Amino acid sequence: MQRILLGLMALLLVAACSTPQATTSTMADKPMTASETMKDDFRSRAPAAGPAPEIKIGDFQDFKLDNGLQVVLVENHKLPQVSYQLFVDVPPHLEGKYAGTQNMMGSMLRRATSTRNKEEIDEAIDFIGASLNTGGNGASGSTISKHKETFLNMMAEIVLDAKFPEAEFMKAKSELEANLQSTLGNPAAIASRVRQSVVYGKDHPYGEQMTEASLKNVTLDVVKNFYDTYFVPNRSYLVMVGDLTRPEAEKLAKDAFSDWKQKDVTVPDFEMPARPSGVTVNFVPRPGSVQSNVLISHPVDVKPGTKEAIRGGIVNLILGSGSFNSRLFQNLREDKAYTYGAGSELDADELAGSFTARSDVRNEVTDSAITQFMLELAKVSSEPVTEKELTGAKSQFTGSFGRSMESPRSVASFALNTLRYDLDRDYYPDYLKKVEASSANDLLEVSRAAMSPQNTHIIVVGDKGVAEKLTKFATNGKVNYYDVNGDPVNMEDMAAPTDLSPKDVIMGYIDAIGGQTAIDNIKNFSMKMEASIQGQTLVQTMVKEGGTKFNSQTIMMGMVMGDQRYNDGKSKMMQQGQTMPENAEMAAAMKDQAVLFPVVALKDQLDKVTIEGTEMVAGKPAVVLSVDRGNSTSQHYFDKESMLQVRMIQKQGPQTVTFDIGDYRAIEGVQFPYSMKMSGMMPMAIEMKVTEAAVNTEIDQSLFSID
Repeated sequence: MQRILLGLMALLLVAACSTPQATTSTMADKPMTASETMKDDFRSRAPAAGPAPEIKIGDFQDFKLDNGLQVVLVENHKLPQVSYQLFVDVPPHLEGKYAGTQNMMGSMLRRATSTRNKEEIDEAIDFIGASLNTGGNGASGSTISKHKETFLNMMAEIVLDAKFPEAEFMKAKSELEANLQSTLGNPAAIASRVRQSVVYGKDHPYGEQMTEASLKNVTLDVVKNFYDTYFVPNRSYLVMVGDLTRPEAEKLAKDAFSDWKQKDVTVPDFEMPARPSGVTVNFVPRPGSVQSNVLISHPVDVKPGTKEAIRGGIVNLILGSGSFNSRLFQNLREDKAYTYGAGSELDADELAGSFTARSDVRNEVTDSAITQFMLELAKVSSEPVTEKELTGAKSQFTGSFGRSMESPRSVASFALNTLRYDLDRDYYPDYLKKVEASSANDLLEVSRAAMSPQNTHIIVVGDKGVAEKLTKFATNGKVNYYDVNGDPVNMEDMAAPTDLSPKDVIMGYIDAIGGQTAIDNIKNFSMKMEASIQGQTLVQTMVKEGGTKFNSQTIMMGMVMGDQRYNDGKSKMMQQGQTMPENAEMAAAMKDQAVLFPVVALKDQLDKVTIEGTEMVAGKPAVVLSVDRGNSTSQHYFDKESMLQVRMIQKQGPQTVTFDIGDYRAIEGVQFPYSMKMSGMMPMAIEMKVTEAAVNTEIDQSLFSID
């Protein structure tokens, strides 16, 4: 199936990226008059900035219930609708071996109350045309004004009278495990996880990671204890926005939440993480990656509501906001063409802020891209920004902030921040005045403290062949290796195992999927797989018989995009109705695919197979077999514990495609994978899910017809 998809995906990519040609017009050359020259000069100069506009944050009102619940009201009577947010300010804390508890509790929150089960809750919400979301910090939702009382009472019931049935707990845990597996297969997500662990440390709440092991430790009692400990009114905020008056808001809030009992919550103390003494290079090997996910990051002591936070936001807009004119974007994309985009962010936080610059770059330019990152960070932290950059950034800030004030929800968010962080009431009304008053030297002071590259962490997720080129950036001249959970990896342990031969690995796989006898009993099988690509469903069918016959069809938007067949030495490939010329390479590829179990067949081709080593796949060690077929090479990854194949990397010419394989299910005693995620062929990963599968059935022989 793997090779079959390669040509198809290339075809889809071309179709998806096709755009109509643009037309251009030119003017005849002629001398400019003096008035035209003056007009040109005038237009080439940016207009002088005016005074900072006066900002009126709106009629945000607040009051507190007797139990400590703080209520924020933003009236807006333009539309007959209301929205509510109940934000529970859970203090940063360590979950230890139960990491993931808050996520689990959040997914459990709306599954049952004393009087309703999940289906009844969903039905009641749908009946009044409302939307409701829950999470580890509470709930939010909206409805029409007619149902504002009903909906708020329902939200209060869900949060205050939450029950956690065992059956729903098991469902939520299964869903969270699946989400974690998806995360561990995403290079960008892996980079973010490792960044947290490296920048903050595992003994800090921001550096703690939910893992498969910690998720298994989470029990229903642990979830209930979290809920009982942290969901209290005296650490919560009720934000009400929309078609409400102050008297209505007070009555609704009291009726819904006055019975909520306050309770003391212990708030642990954590030290501000320190920046490293020098530059560290931290690498997560991900075999087969065609690009490197690069992050440069370190903690910064910038608190919300401070002048440093405002000035840091301005200078970051200039450095790497992600806009076309930012320095990182202009350098890495427009000038060097290393990437599609590059950016940075400066996050202010009460406990521990951070600075991060990031990009995804081609493998071969990873070290060159990091060099440019470091040069840009050195420049922005040692030289004042230009007057043009400063004026442009201030103008952009003014425009975006002004637009945000048009949204009642933004006003509510500002009000919540004001209360939560105990800001001056004039912080947001005077925000643009503070922006306008910031000078280039003010920005330099912040960038020196927050963005200098002398003491920072470089984090890279990519093919391990890239790693050794990065030692030059490390102060100690070494690369630190990590797994997807941010735990250190000893690369000596990743060497080829000495107690296993290629035959041992293959035989281990045979036993893992059911044994040779069960495999020999399979004479044919058929599968139907589906994937979603930009909102469209791709359907892939595959039929194999006897090890010498093969058919694969790909259907999208009701059309057969590809039809590939092999019948005992003869092959045929059609794409969008056009028959492709047969060639030896195509026939050889289809012959390999026609084999019922290609890995099993390798036991008779051991001269083509070698053990490359051990790699981490989804946080677990996997033995790697390399197969060289002359015109193509592939690597097959077998979980060291189960010996099931969990990954395959196919290299054919310049193309490298990674297939992550899982969700094995037994059919007549043999384990078949029901999930396969493909990355490297298109800009996004494509996950195929088996929807139908059958073995030893009557096969329509016309599927294998070549003529």
